[in-house]
Amino acid sequence: MARRNPSSMSGDGQVSEAEPITPALAESLERTEMLQAQLKSSERLNEYYNAVVAELRASLEQIEAEDRAS
Repeated sequence: MARRNPSSMSGDGQVSEAEPITPALAESLERTEMLQAQLKSSERLNEYYNAVVAELRASLEQIEAEDRAS
């Protein structure tokens, strides 16, 4: 399988066929893929936590409003 140097990757991180993949390049590509997967996972967790915090705040505000009304 032939690929291009990662320093000449396109904006989407894809490499085209041009130069052979060296062990160092293959390792770099694997690490890049792993880090991208971790980033996506972190982003999903962050979105989830933000939603949970928003729900908790809304619940607390509702409880406070009910306490003031009674």
